[in-house]
Amino acid sequence: MTERPQARRRERRNRDQTDDLALRRLSDAAETAAAQVTSLLKLSSYLVSVLDPQAILANLIPRLVEVLPSVQAGIIWIDHLGRLRPSATFGLPLDPATVQELLACQLRAGEGIAGLALQRSEPQIITTILGYRDTSVMLNPLNEGLFFQLGEQLPRHLTVAAMPLRVGTEIIGVLELVNLGDQEVNPPWRPLEQADLPVLQTFANLAASALKNAQLYDAAQRSARRLKAFDAVVTAISTATDLNDLVQSVLAVVLELVPEACGALLLLDPLYDRLRLAAQRNLPNGGAEFLAQLIIAEAPCAEVIHYGQPMQRPLLEERGEAVFLNAGLAECAYLPLLAGGTVAGVLALYGPSGLNIRTDKDLLMPICNQVGFAIANVRLYADSTSERRKLNTVVTSIAEGVLLCDANGRLTLANEAALRLLRLESLPFEQPLAAMPDFYRMRDLEGKPLELEQLPFTRALAGEIFQDHRLILRGASGDETVMSFSGAPARSNDDLIEGAVVVFRDITANQKLERAKDEFLAVAAHELRSPLAAVRSYADLLLRREQQRGEGDHRDLHGLTILTQQVGHMLRMVDNLLDVSRIDAGQLDLQRQQVNLVSIASQVLDQQRPAASGRNLNLEAPDDHLMVTCDALRIRQVLTNLISNALKYSPNEGDVTVRLRRSYDNPAEPQPVGEPVVLVSVSDEGGGITPEQQARLFQRYYRARNRRAEGLGLGLYLSRQFVQMHGGTIWVESVEGAGTTFTFSLPLGNEDIA
Repeated sequence: MTERPQARRRERRNRDQTDDLALRRLSDAAETAAAQVTSLLKLSSYLVSVLDPQAILANLIPRLVEVLPSVQAGIIWIDHLGRLRPSATFGLPLDPATVQELLACQLRAGEGIAGLALQRSEPQIITTILGYRDTSVMLNPLNEGLFFQLGEQLPRHLTVAAMPLRVGTEIIGVLELVNLGDQEVNPPWRPLEQADLPVLQTFANLAASALKNAQLYDAAQRSARRLKAFDAVVTAISTATDLNDLVQSVLAVVLELVPEACGALLLLDPLYDRLRLAAQRNLPNGGAEFLAQLIIAEAPCAEVIHYGQPMQRPLLEERGEAVFLNAGLAECAYLPLLAGGTVAGVLALYGPSGLNIRTDKDLLMPICNQVGFAIANVRLYADSTSERRKLNTVVTSIAEGVLLCDANGRLTLANEAALRLLRLESLPFEQPLAAMPDFYRMRDLEGKPLELEQLPFTRALAGEIFQDHRLILRGASGDETVMSFSGAPARSNDDLIEGAVVVFRDITANQKLERAKDEFLAVAAHELRSPLAAVRSYADLLLRREQQRGEGDHRDLHGLTILTQQVGHMLRMVDNLLDVSRIDAGQLDLQRQQVNLVSIASQVLDQQRPAASGRNLNLEAPDDHLMVTCDALRIRQVLTNLISNALKYSPNEGDVTVRLRRSYDNPAEPQPVGEPVVLVSVSDEGGGITPEQQARLFQRYYRARNRRAEGLGLGLYLSRQFVQMHGGTIWVESVEGAGTTFTFSLPLGNEDIA
């Protein structure tokens, strides 16, 4: 009986001891868990104090392993446009090749446990005895080889937990923690379980906030550095006195942004297809000589010149960079100096290992673009200054006066000859067009004041190219000067008129000589007219008598015929001179009457047939009557001039054709609808007329050099004057080797149509 109560007491005592042990263990676990949570909070506080995002990525998992004994390794995945990329790893027992492959991989949403956490936006945990490959879900074929290597190199029994790095509603990545199955840790803590995920997720959120803040701070710091660098570059550009000063100052600013680097600025010389060393700092011995004159095709940065893209790489002996390798340098960076889409040069940087990591390409490229534009502007300014000096030298050396104006007609340039000819000490720049006629007292040759549209600048700004536009300028003393103006518009690359240039010279003496010559010719023609008329009458009488003699000597008949023709030719030249003098004096009046133009053309052709010498003379008219109100004598004179010229320059047995037709369209000067004209054309089959000669055919006394030098060069001039006095126009159409057609128009009034 006594043993039974003792047994019960022992059993109760043992149970109490077991309960006490369980309570102590539970208390110890709670204390351990609380300690771990406290450690996680301290770790979170530390992370928040770190402002370098790279430091957070590098220290997060190692410090977490120190705090959580059941976590031996991990990976930090950062989201880049929906793809997870590893930014840091720790504790994974992998060979270097697999580590490099892991750091280069990308996971899509739903791929692997990290991709699954990203897709579901909640923590995930997997315990497997089949290895890491068992954590993959919807594995991309590109990553199958990597996950196979991870499965081979990591322990079979492991636990993996993945927590989204969440900042508010944004997920910036995934924190993947791995328990490698190692239970021998001190202090001991139970393996990762589902119950641990809330605490780990809370820590992941704190870590994500710390990382995001550090990234924002780093971005702000980089922006501040960028602004400071831009300010330094702009200051260097604005204070530079020339191109050499510019590149030296800019290179000094850039090298302050890249510690431990030396460098050079190379400028492109497209004329010789070379790179020229413009500035260098701290280059090793031989470096400046190597970069002094680089042929682009052989330069180590040839790709940068060709494609306009930056290049960062290790130094290569086969690229000619041995001089830098021998100095202990390891890496280089070549950045293009871009001016728009054109490469103006290259920024070359050289340094030890890690140079390319420390080189902020996103910061340097905008600076290089600014420098490229600055170099292009300096070169453009130098070129434009040189061109201005050349232009000024050329304009100053011209003996004629030269004036330039802008698109609004305001004067912008004048040479010394212009001031001398205009008798001014200084030219009134920015003077409007409307003020010019009164300021210079400009008149036409008849003494009438000029209208605004008659000004040389106005004509040139309207797109007209003209020569020898003669005007009278009256000086302050009342003396008159005759100026000959030539002008043309100044057009931009897109053919817009952006100004005009006018060249002028004093032709007062020439004008007086021409007037004296015209007066002399008029007097001579008047005095010669009567004796020549008497000679012609007597020659005609002798010719008729010789023709009536049946037994006359044919040589006498031939001689009298030539005498009669030549006297007639001399009389026509004298009559032309008299007509010119009458026109200049305003004394030539038209005797208008209604005549049959077909009949006049037929009569002129009949008169010219003896001189045709086998050439065919043709007349084409819509009918036998084409009535026109005109001066029959003057129109007959126009037709005679045109037909005789056509015969003179036509080949033997060629055709000369006169065409008459009514038209509502005037090819030379279109008439408004309702004002019909008659078009008269004379065509030959001669050698044609060059464009240069066509431009001067209707000038007074002009005779083409390669055509027969007969007459005074007044026939076409008088023809134009007579046609214009009738209110018509005359023009020429010719192609060298394909004949010539002269056409003139005469207006048809209502009475002519009736």
